Parts: sequence; structure tokens; C-alpha cells
Amino acid sequence: MFNSIQLFGLVLLGGLTAGEVSRRIFALPRTTGYVLFGLLVGQSGLNWVTLLHIESAQLFIDLALGLILFELGYLVPRSNLENGRNRLLAGCALSLMAGFLVLSLFRYWGFSTGSALFAAALCVATSPAITIATCSDVGAKGERTGLLYTMVAINGAVAFAAVVLLVPFLIDSEPMSGFARVSSALGSIVGSIVLGGACAGLVLLGAERLERQVEHQHLLILGTIVLGVGTAVYLGVSVFLPMLIFGILVSTIDRERKVIAIRIASDARVFLVITFVLAGAALDIAYLRDYWLEAILIATARLVGQFLAILMSRKSIGLSARESLFLSIGLQPMSSIALVLLVNTQMLYSGMDAKLVGMLMATILLMQLFGPLATQTAIKGFGEATRLRPSVKNEVPAENHGGTS
Repeated sequence: MFNSIQLFGLVLLGGLTAGEVSRRIFALPRTTGYVLFGLLVGQSGLNWVTLLHIESAQLFIDLALGLILFELGYLVPRSNLENGRNRLLAGCALSLMAGFLVLSLFRYWGFSTGSALFAAALCVATSPAITIATCSDVGAKGERTGLLYTMVAINGAVAFAAVVLLVPFLIDSEPMSGFARVSSALGSIVGSIVLGGACAGLVLLGAERLERQVEHQHLLILGTIVLGVGTAVYLGVSVFLPMLIFGILVSTIDRERKVIAIRIASDARVFLVITFVLAGAALDIAYLRDYWLEAILIATARLVGQFLAILMSRKSIGLSARESLFLSIGLQPMSSIALVLLVNTQMLYSGMDAKLVGMLMATILLMQLFGPLATQTAIKGFGEATRLRPSVKNEVPAENHGGTS
């Protein structure tokens, strides 16, 4: 019905319209509108955007996710050694607690240990795209927002590393010894760290030479992400872990803020819209119809695990019990990266249980729809949503510069 160029325009304009309707009429995050539009034009609705179209756009999706992960890493606020250690320990604790509860749930349902571990690893990750986009839309600014970015980054790093470690043990295409599988996984993680460091070094050196020229620095960062993603694909290592490390290293080393980071929610929003619409188009509402109860139980296990871990660590990271609850709510969105990892692993592991895939797909869809609202609720609960604060009508202006009030 449509050629590829027409579909690209349809996705952009339709996503833009759905996002604005979601924000202006229903007071929901724009990302909710993007996903709903994806469901409408994808296999759950009109089927204008097919799986073949999504597959042909995989390179674009990888680049978009690379840019999102770079920005997430860059947004992690710097802190002193003690605070950084406390946040790292708290982040690892909440990842492990949530992962353990989800693992227990899948084992209770009778899945093998390997499959349950893989499912738990996917469920640990919080969506960086939803977090960044929603925080941008509501004007989130403050210490608690920075803490949210930190926990999302730690969740992501733990989840990506766990998936990298597990995938060699799930691959059934060729026989491998246990030592070879472990070596392959560790080699991939080391390669990801080296690649992320190389990308950071390239951008830092380039920013030194280019000085504060916004358009040139953005081209430098985008080019480095393209090169980094392509190199990761060529080397067969994780595409996502190097980009997250890349962003964290640039933010940590660049103390003079010579790097002008590109913003996915403003400078490159086209990537954001495409990512969410295609994620919605790739998801089938039938999964949620068939596995809605399991999806709710998985989401509940994630929330409970994260809340308990944060509650136990709250004093070390300076949170009240109320703020601990809002932080755990803000960590609920599941990542479209989880969808990519699930599909990629399915291609390598033909023995993956269809029921397991259905449950994970249903959970991802559920948290793609309600996750943005959860993040918005958390930011409002922190009192850091500057664009959602009601104006005080009876406030006396501090100064009148000749206009009328």
C-alpha cells in the first residue's frame, strides 16, 4: 500500500500527532501516544507497518538506541566517591532483588533455569528512552531526577551484562564447551568496555579541537555513535553496553563541559518518535490478551523487588520512604531494548519456549503503555516536574517592565 519513504513520513507525522493529542488532551506523556500509534499502524491494527518494514529499519533502530543510551550515560550526574559507591550498591541491590523475584516467578511457572534467568535479566532493565523523553516533556530538574537517571543506567548495565553472559549458554546452533561459552561472554563484555572507552576518547579529543561549535560537535557525537554501533556489530559484541559506557565516561571525564551533548528529546527527536512507533508496531496486542495476568504479576514482582531494595538502601542514598516509593514507580517502564534483545536471542536459540516469549512480549507492551505515566507520576511526586506546576494566578508580579498584567 505504501512505499518505504511514504511509511517513514507516515510514522513521523502520525507519531507527532498522536504524541501531541496524548499530551494536550489526555495529559499523558507523548511517548504513550507514539506507542499507541505504532499499535494502530502495526500488526495489531491496520498492518501498514509490517515486520519486514521493521526488519529493514533495524540499522536505524540500533543507531537510535545507541544515541538514547549515550545520552542516558551522559545524564548520570557526577558525585563524590562515597555517594557514587552508595548509589552503585543501591542500584545493584535493586537490580538483583527485582531480578530474583522475577526469576522465582518464572521458575514457579515451570520454566528452565536458563530461560528463567534470561527472562529475569530482560525484566531488570528500565527503559532509558521513556525516562529521558518523559523527563524532558515534564521539565524534570533536580537531585531526585538525577538519581532516577543513575538507577536506570545501573539497571541497564546489569541487564545488558547479564544477557551477554547468558546468551552463549542458550545458543544451540553449534556445540561449545562451557569454558568456550564463558570466554565468549567475558570477551564480549571486555570488548564492550574497550569500545565504549575508545568512543569516549574520540569525542573528548574532537571536542577539544572543535571547541563549542554545536553543529560540529553534534556531528562528531552522531558519527562516533554510528561508528561505534557498526564496530560492535562487526565484532559481534553487545551494541548497547558500549554506548552506555561511552556516555558515562564522557560525562565523568569532561569536567569542564567542553562536549555539547546531542539531546534525543530535542535535537534528534526524530529518532525517538521512530523508535517508539516501530516498537508499538512490532508488538502484538494478542500477547497482552493471552497473558495479561502473567504480565501484571511480572510487573508487580519488578515493582516490589525494586521498592524493597530502595527502601533498605534509602538512608545511604538520602531518600525518605515516600521518595523511595516514587523512585521505584519511576523505574517501571520496560525497555524497547528488551524487545530487540528478545528477538535477537530467539534467532540464536530455537528452543525458546513460545509461552515464555508471549509473557515477556505482553509485559513489555504493558509497561510501554503505562511506563511513561509511571515515570511522570514519579517526577511529579518528587516535585521536580517544572512544566506541570500550576501557575499562581493571584501572585503579584515581582516587576513590571511596562506591559500590562
